[in-house]
Amino acid sequence: MTDLTEGNMFDPNEGQNSGLRRPIWIMLAALGIVMISGFIAGFSVHYQNEGGRAFNGIAAAIFAAAILGIIGLGYRTWQNAKAGKVSGENLTPRERRRRYILSGCIFLGWIMGIGLPIMFEGRGSAEAVTIFSNSPLPTNIALAFVFVLLVIVPAITWYWHRYAVDEMEESAYRDGGYYAAYAFLFLTPLWWLLWRGGLLPEPNGVAIYLTFSLVWTTVWFWKKYL
Repeated sequence: MTDLTEGNMFDPNEGQNSGLRRPIWIMLAALGIVMISGFIAGFSVHYQNEGGRAFNGIAAAIFAAAILGIIGLGYRTWQNAKAGKVSGENLTPRERRRRYILSGCIFLGWIMGIGLPIMFEGRGSAEAVTIFSNSPLPTNIALAFVFVLLVIVPAITWYWHRYAVDEMEESAYRDGGYYAAYAFLFLTPLWWLLWRGGLLPEPNGVAIYLTFSLVWTTVWFWKKYL
């Protein structure tokens, strides 16, 4: 009788852990979709630039596996989003706006990541039209990115902090900024000195930017969800 009672006891942390896993999984799956999509675009353009021939068996298998990966991640994301609604998770208006903005930014990043190589397919090397490259960009594309960074991103950022985040998330952002600032202050001169000593390649601005962003995002994620 005792075993039956204990076996049916409700674990108060079970629902909390499940609710915690859902946003983590959704964010990781969205990142995976963006990365796989970028791989598909780059792989396709590179393969076509090599001769413009149809995919052979190995290339077709790689392409199909990447497509199936996107479908699988998308399905799991949809399942987790649906489970959140069924379980009765109550979202505040700020949390709802936050999720809408995150979804929009992920979609925008997905479009930018896969759109450029496809748009300029066949116009020379695909490297010249990717985002994270040091190769020259067409002037109109460069100006479009400048407009996004100087107008759209600040507007989204202002709205995000004004209407979408709460005190806990603001604190997580501040902590992430502290860690990222120290990483920048320590790692940037370290890389520069090691390059001058012949131990590392020349410092790369994009790599420094991505490292800064990764540290900030990781600490924010840790403080908010873990």
